[in-house]
Amino acid sequence: MTTVLQARPKGFINTPAIEQLTLRALRYLHSGFSLHLRGPAGTGKTTLAMHLADLLNRPIVLIFGDDEIKSSDLIGNQLGYTRKKVVDNFIHSVVKFEDELQQNWIDSRLTLACREGFTLIYDEFNRSRPEVNNVLLSALEEKLLVLPPNNNRSEYIRVNPHFRAIFTSNPEEYCGVYGTQDALLDRLITIDMPEPDEETQQEILIQKIGSSPEEAKSVVKIVKIYLDITTQKKEIQPTKNGKSPRPPIDKSSGLRPGLIIAKICREHEIKIDAESQDFIQVCADVLLSRTALSRREAYTKLEKVIKTVLTNGDTSDGGALLSSESLLTENNDQGIEEKVYQYLQQSTGARVSEIEVALGLNRVQTTNVLRTLLKQGYLKQQDNRFFALEKEN
Repeated sequence: MTTVLQARPKGFINTPAIEQLTLRALRYLHSGFSLHLRGPAGTGKTTLAMHLADLLNRPIVLIFGDDEIKSSDLIGNQLGYTRKKVVDNFIHSVVKFEDELQQNWIDSRLTLACREGFTLIYDEFNRSRPEVNNVLLSALEEKLLVLPPNNNRSEYIRVNPHFRAIFTSNPEEYCGVYGTQDALLDRLITIDMPEPDEETQQEILIQKIGSSPEEAKSVVKIVKIYLDITTQKKEIQPTKNGKSPRPPIDKSSGLRPGLIIAKICREHEIKIDAESQDFIQVCADVLLSRTALSRREAYTKLEKVIKTVLTNGDTSDGGALLSSESLLTENNDQGIEEKVYQYLQQSTGARVSEIEVALGLNRVQTTNVLRTLLKQGYLKQQDNRFFALEKEN
């Protein structure tokens, strides 16, 4: 039996950034298109999908992508049978037996959603094998769901006009994730989910955990700076048909570790303070496993981040934070500056993200180097692109 949900997500945190994203998504759903939310783990894809489904005000059917899932798990299968046996002894000298065996077809989640006009949420759909999802193609484009041949029912179901589908997926370089066929992506409107901005993350900590605004701001800033300086973005390699790689993708968001740290500190009355060894240890246990650095190097950087953020008394985006990021990025030496300058000389200008991809730098390293070269007069900035200028002898 298929369970139908009625989403009522309590305490959904709405900020201007989330509100804008929600309005974009609803615009496409109301126009009859299916939606694809793509992004790293911890960016709130599933939460937003449930919120959107709630706003559509239709019952919800939920499917989780999995390597073991089959097409029959989506549309249904012959499950069990009905047997009917009749013994006719109306005439005492004649005994008549009639034995009838009939298989039963049971609808699965996709079939139910298409027939009844429910909202389908297919979470992490690219963890299922691509051929399994082929049944979705006709349902999304021709509005017909094709079923296996059967004498007792129609082989086609006309998709209900109220049916909507919301898909979520992780980047393709994640473990256990398959590439998605172009035919399916062509039928979806894809929104790349960014990491929630700092205002959103702080509001989530305040409303979900009960942190004070100052505590929320400190935790968010510590996690953000630490991940910026210790986590390398991963470039997706060009596909076999020669297509250019997509921009690099952060492998994780800082929202989830921030929630974990804030929740533990709140429940166990651990003070968010640079001198609190308990707080430093909680941050270390949550954050150190998220980088490829040695434990000693990662711990040293974490202590420096905590001390810088909590002792400066200024966690805004002002000069104190910029100087702390410069202090923490020890790799911004002349070698990196020269590499950036040479790259810009050879190119016809580049954006920050393009420089990160080409040279394998993180955002903090790149912005600090660009800032230095701009001050030295070796670069000029125009329309978010940077251009190399000739150095004076």
